[in-house]
Amino acid sequence: MAFFMSVALMTTACSDAGNNATSSPSATGNTNKPSTTGTADPFGKYETPIDVHAVRGINGSYKFPQGEDIGNNLWTRAYKDELGINLIYDWVADNSGGNDSAYMKKLNLLIASGELPDIVAANSKQFKQLAEDGQLADLTDVFAKYASPYLKDVAQQDGGMAMNSATIQGKLLAIPGFNGNITDARVLWIRSDWMKKLNLPEPKNMQDLFNIIEAFATKDPNGDGGKGVVGLAADKNIYDGFADLQSFFNGYHAYPNGVWIKDASGQLAYGAIQQEMKSALAKLQELYKSGFIDKEFGVKDAAKEAELVGQNKLGIAFGSNSNPYYPFDDARKLNPNMDWKAYPILSIDDKPARPTVGFPIGTYYVVKKNYKHPEVIVKMFNMNYEKFFGETGDWNKWGVTKDRLEAFKWPFVYGFPPNKDVPGRYEALKKAVASNDPSSMNGEQKADYDAYQAYNSGDQTKWSTVRQAGPTDSSFAVLNTYKEKGLLYTNEYQTSLQTKTMTLKFSTLLNLEKEMITKIIVGASLDEFDKFVENWNKSGGDQITKEVNEWAATQKK
Repeated sequence: MAFFMSVALMTTACSDAGNNATSSPSATGNTNKPSTTGTADPFGKYETPIDVHAVRGINGSYKFPQGEDIGNNLWTRAYKDELGINLIYDWVADNSGGNDSAYMKKLNLLIASGELPDIVAANSKQFKQLAEDGQLADLTDVFAKYASPYLKDVAQQDGGMAMNSATIQGKLLAIPGFNGNITDARVLWIRSDWMKKLNLPEPKNMQDLFNIIEAFATKDPNGDGGKGVVGLAADKNIYDGFADLQSFFNGYHAYPNGVWIKDASGQLAYGAIQQEMKSALAKLQELYKSGFIDKEFGVKDAAKEAELVGQNKLGIAFGSNSNPYYPFDDARKLNPNMDWKAYPILSIDDKPARPTVGFPIGTYYVVKKNYKHPEVIVKMFNMNYEKFFGETGDWNKWGVTKDRLEAFKWPFVYGFPPNKDVPGRYEALKKAVASNDPSSMNGEQKADYDAYQAYNSGDQTKWSTVRQAGPTDSSFAVLNTYKEKGLLYTNEYQTSLQTKTMTLKFSTLLNLEKEMITKIIVGASLDEFDKFVENWNKSGGDQITKEVNEWAATQKK
């Protein structure tokens, strides 16, 4: 969902001005002098308001009440009225086009000049450059002193992974835009109405899944004479939010698609070149040859493959937790009796399958060196998390307004607690349903509860919410199982920053990987895998592996 993204680096529209606040000199000379020892009120207001300068990129989806803009809105007023922070955007620019956007080009020039505003939202590459150039304030003591108990809890929900990525040589040089990777984990979706019709048992392992795939493809579950039903979804991208095959490989304890694992010696090795891939490739080839995988998957993207769902010709797919919204919801409008159930990804043996998840942090909020009020960035985070998710929070005011304006995009800092959805929303709904008492739920959680009750009263429009967040048979229930059992396999290369050779060659190597997989599935010899491994190493993979392990060595210091 859009509000999970770090809005500081999102964009599509605006100009160089974009601020109704009167510009004034930087607050480096303000008489308010913070202490960096002991503790302080996380929500304390400056006796004398301070000016804080920043720059901003926004996009065309940013909508405001009439007469307001990114520099004058609900959030900027809260910063000023409640914290005594007068946030001033020196410029606002168009950030459409990613790294080639006007915003990113201007920000890169600003960083190169050394003339930073007081606070900056940097991507991983920019953060590294600023740190190496010595342009950043040390936030170690500031965070310890000013972070609210809730913010400190959020910082540890991922085991400290995000904070570690923002710490260089023992110094906390940024507050990371916290995010969770558990919602990136894939689940297995199966047409439960077809399983009931064919009297099939629930799958416990990959062999059970193969039996269901065969039954769906050969026993006419849709009642049209058994023509054209596909057993397992796949598409040309191989790794996707729907029709994903990475999860299939995970079931064989293979970890492709940019995932780095630890080998027997403790060194980092690339997952897609390990021998565990071969067995999975052989089985996929067998399924394809048997007609259980779409013969045209190699030319279809996920959206095209998803059309089979609406056509009532597909019953099994690995995919994201949000698949109940897309593509299942539209398909159910055509097939009202259709039902899907979420399962954990399955293992080929008695060793649990582990879904892979990536490194979730892409934005780092930094303060320029020698700025007199480095604590402002922490105080902003305190406010955000309390108003969004805290005990006094009100998402319906601070997240999405009564006029359906997306206010969550307006604050300078943003991120979401790694546990917000799972176990947060999931456990809250489960508890409220069991007790029939939603009184302790926040606004977002209460919306789930209302949807659940409406669905049980016959409102089929709430099916998607229930299949994502419901107490049973939902994707959140599966994700919660992953978390409780410690099954998530996080990429061992725990940074969003690419190495030098990655930047130059990894996209090409990933394309070679996908091409190899596709060739073998449709019938090429398994020898193609060995050729791929050799080619991958010669074409830059060896050097990338060296660089990745050099990075890993720095993390041990």
